[in-house]
Amino acid sequence: MKIISVDKVVIYPEHVLELKKLGDVTIYNDIPDEAEGIKRIRDADIVIDNWFKMPSQVIRACSKLQMICVAATGYDWVDMDETRKRKIVVSNSPGYGTEAVGEHTIGLLLHTIRRASEAEKDIAKGIWDPMKYRGHELQGKTLGIIGFGSIGRRVAEIAEKGFDMKILFVNSKSSTSDFEKLLQESDCITINCPLTEKTRGMVGDREFSMMKTGVVIVNTGRGAIVDEQSLISNIESGKVFAVGLDVFPKEPINEKYPLFRFPNVTVTPHIGFNTEEAEYRLSEIVVNNIKNFVENHPIHTVS
Repeated sequence: MKIISVDKVVIYPEHVLELKKLGDVTIYNDIPDEAEGIKRIRDADIVIDNWFKMPSQVIRACSKLQMICVAATGYDWVDMDETRKRKIVVSNSPGYGTEAVGEHTIGLLLHTIRRASEAEKDIAKGIWDPMKYRGHELQGKTLGIIGFGSIGRRVAEIAEKGFDMKILFVNSKSSTSDFEKLLQESDCITINCPLTEKTRGMVGDREFSMMKTGVVIVNTGRGAIVDEQSLISNIESGKVFAVGLDVFPKEPINEKYPLFRFPNVTVTPHIGFNTEEAEYRLSEIVVNNIKNFVENHPIHTVS
């Protein structure tokens, strides 16, 4: 059994030892381009992947591939149609980043509603004007959560217990009327769902038109869930009070990213998951996924 970690997934030494009991293990520490990635995994039985995109042509180049262990919760960069066609097992790593992303979501919410990013930028320019940055308090506000898996539930718990916020939420089973109620009644909205064909672009012009004036938007789910041009228009009009983004339709972004021109937009470079504690949990889950697959009872399967 040949096990290849194709990119820069961190696997702790004690977990590497566990993997070596299951097969030959090769671990890389950088993100390859497509040609180099194929070269690395061409003969692999199991691939551990987080950053390396695996479209159909990459998967087809790997004739021995039996399993893709995604070292993340989302897996939208893996061609699932191709894996199903080939009967390749795909397991993801749910739960490892629940606390990290949940806390980061609340952090962005606080940062944006208090206009901290705008104040920080001005201070760096030599501008000291405390009265300029009048924000809002979270206490007693209504928080709408789009996506109510483990991360959404943790966001709700922190917001409700910590700030006495009223919680509305929708998930994949919610009705259109539930979604519209959330849009209409929420003072703040966080996006914590995965990217699927159903959720891609689900927050656009129609949805923004239903929101309260002065709404705060935080997205730690996936960038393509929100129509970016619609978001820009609603920031420009003043409909949206502030925005916190950890994810973007195309990553990485650069210095020309159009939302940088808005002082009321806070961005972080997809770091919601990135804590030492979450990293260790992820390493454990990856090894456990592979161990269960080798023992013929795969877990956390998404394909």
